[in-house]
Amino acid sequence: MSPLQESSLEEKGQPSLSNVAIDTVETTLSAEEDARIRRKIDWNLLPLLSLIYGLQFLDKTCMSYAVVMGFRTDTHITLDQYAWLGSIFYLGYLVGEYPLSFALQKLPMAKMTGFNIIVWGVVLSLISVAQSFSHLMALRFFLGFFESSITPALSLFTAQYYKTREQGSRTAIWFSCNMSGAIIGSSMAYGLYQADLRHALPLAGWKLVFVILGSITAGVGVLFLVLVPDTVDKARFLTPDERVLAIERIRANQQGVIVSQFKPEQVKEALLDPLTWLYASVALIASIPNGGVTNFFSILIQGFGFTTAQTLLLGMTTAYIAFALIGLLWLGDKLKIRALITVIPTTISLVGTVLVWALPSSVKIGRLVGFYLISLFVISFVVTLSLITSNVAGQTKKTTVNAIYLVAYCIGNLIGPQTFRTVDAPRYVPALATIVACDIVLLGLMTTIHLLYRRENKRRDTAVTQDEMPVGHEFDDMTDRTNPAFRYTL
Repeated sequence: MSPLQESSLEEKGQPSLSNVAIDTVETTLSAEEDARIRRKIDWNLLPLLSLIYGLQFLDKTCMSYAVVMGFRTDTHITLDQYAWLGSIFYLGYLVGEYPLSFALQKLPMAKMTGFNIIVWGVVLSLISVAQSFSHLMALRFFLGFFESSITPALSLFTAQYYKTREQGSRTAIWFSCNMSGAIIGSSMAYGLYQADLRHALPLAGWKLVFVILGSITAGVGVLFLVLVPDTVDKARFLTPDERVLAIERIRANQQGVIVSQFKPEQVKEALLDPLTWLYASVALIASIPNGGVTNFFSILIQGFGFTTAQTLLLGMTTAYIAFALIGLLWLGDKLKIRALITVIPTTISLVGTVLVWALPSSVKIGRLVGFYLISLFVISFVVTLSLITSNVAGQTKKTTVNAIYLVAYCIGNLIGPQTFRTVDAPRYVPALATIVACDIVLLGLMTTIHLLYRRENKRRDTAVTQDEMPVGHEFDDMTDRTNPAFRYTL
């Protein structure tokens, strides 16, 4: 029996994750064992993470369906006030991001995440009964506040269960449900709109959008509380010995284990690390177009000359980005150019923006195709999020970098809706010019990150050998800067 098996959870009476990590001695997993454990994690964890992320996207963007279903008319808000409803969500996100991110480290992670999901589901449902612009602003603020915990939570779950080379594709899978959720959202909105035209609904169709999605979200939050473990050693879908093997799988990540101790020195390191601010710059620049496009996509499509019903159905087509995202992240990991692979979709996004900008209004199909291409800018954001998961070590540092990244994301999304001004309708030329500029900057940022990774890995390869590292250091709470054995995932 191997030392790893001798230190199984069953024999140790279900110890904490950190104790398991410290007590285990490195062993070699067979390829069959490794694949079996990975499959169990994939089938038991990944579907729920994906469902949650798809719902959070629908919940924050369903207002864009409601706006062409009578939402603005019934609530008596102007187009500029609608833009502020888009921005205020991200102000709430900004306020909640830092405290809730650190609460994920200090409190049981799955339980806190489930609680937040339930609360934002209730808040979303309440939008259906809002009586004024101020009520809507308050509810959108709190929706953003409680949703702010979900991206860092899912990133931490991904880091806890998967190898660095697996994290990119898994992040792509759960994040891609943002886009595939567009199929569900558009289909539901279209069905409700048609039923509303026949006066077959007890409430206005746009109100039912919020009630239905909010209720589903709250219900899934309860499932999350029941089914998702806080840490690997509490995963009921794994046997005690499989939990030890699941921990052993991530030894080579050099990222330690989930710990609740707050380390100020890791916060300082995060703030002084140039990569932190490159990541944050990507989040900021990618989120400016995101904030505008996600809130105004129905208005933009309708402005091309399509009817309300056509607009709701055409919103489904953006789901193609989900397949592009998964494919590109898989290819990027295979070729070891995860950051650099974003040059492809960002360049295509740039071309799409120029098409919408330059084509005459009479060429509505061409402008629609260009609009679909614009949304590929989001892939830079997702790839960078996966790079933080893979390439930032140290629990407090990872939490800090995630928080900074998502704060920048909020600021960009606050700015984005304000670039779509009433006076610029229906072509919104200044907003399109902003997207062009953002795409160009993203190309430079992602290339810089890739080159820095390569340079640092090369420096470390010549400076240290694995033999110089103490046994068992892989599970220490060391950062990517303080652990000389750490290598950045390209």
